[in-house]
Amino acid sequence: MATRTAAPTKPDQTRRPELSINQLNAVAVLITGATDAEAATAANVTRQTISHWRHHDPVFQAELNQARAAIWSASTDQLRSLVPRALTILAAALAERPDPKLAMDLLRLAGIGGGANLGQAGIGPTTAAEFEAAAAEVAERAAIVDLYRFDLNATRRWED
Repeated sequence: MATRTAAPTKPDQTRRPELSINQLNAVAVLITGATDAEAATAANVTRQTISHWRHHDPVFQAELNQARAAIWSASTDQLRSLVPRALTILAAALAERPDPKLAMDLLRLAGIGGGANLGQAGIGPTTAAEFEAAAAEVAERAAIVDLYRFDLNATRRWED
């Protein structure tokens, strides 16, 4: 009986590049609501470096958004735990004194009848790949806008 050897595994392609300890420190400070200057002091870098990471480093941006998402998720869980009690209070208030505006506002918040839908965090991309895809889409749109702007300026020159 022949022995079979296992094929070598492929390297993990989903593993994201590592952030430096300074970047991790900056993320930890920024998610507390600190300014770029405060994060720079904590991370032992300049404020401009923090700004560069926040605006031009997809891996840093993704890590920051993941940390924000974790905080938002914990806060959302806490709010959701209060929903049954809040609904009981609102139901009693509406039963005592019917208020159509309040009733409609509650329906909108629940996602019924349009309006905001609770639970949609709107934090943004949480992976470097998502940031890069969004940046490519923005660049494509900007190129289209520039093309139209050029066309509009050329038209104006001919009209003068």
